[in-house]
Amino acid sequence: MKYIFSAICLIAFSMTGPSQFLLKKEVDGVQFYTKWGHEKWLSKKSPKVLLVKIVNTTPYAVEFDLGVEFFMNMMLIEESKAKSYCLSGGKTLLPRVSGLLYKPEGVDPDSLDSFELSGLDIKKATIKDCSAWDRK
Repeated sequence: MKYIFSAICLIAFSMTGPSQFLLKKEVDGVQFYTKWGHEKWLSKKSPKVLLVKIVNTTPYAVEFDLGVEFFMNMMLIEESKAKSYCLSGGKTLLPRVSGLLYKPEGVDPDSLDSFELSGLDIKKATIKDCSAWDRK
């Protein structure tokens, strides 16, 4: 009975599951995936935000800044403040866990033309650097 219930839940979730992340940019072995979603997971009433997932495909740690620029009618309407990140080799930063949620203020995300990721100057770091960053 437990297996039947699990199978039904898995099928139901896969039919209504969230959209997939799309690769937006890759810089020096670090991949940046994005998708639009809701600020609170499984809450359609929460504000729409841009979710960014970051995957470090290199064997070494990296440091970088990340910001987002939002465009409407081909004009920059808002730019988020860049935040610094450190990511160990082969690791992934998930949006909700790492605070990689970006919301344009005062603008409906559906009315935006596009967005760009900015500040992606990838630098090698040490594992010690990333350990200190993880404790912040």
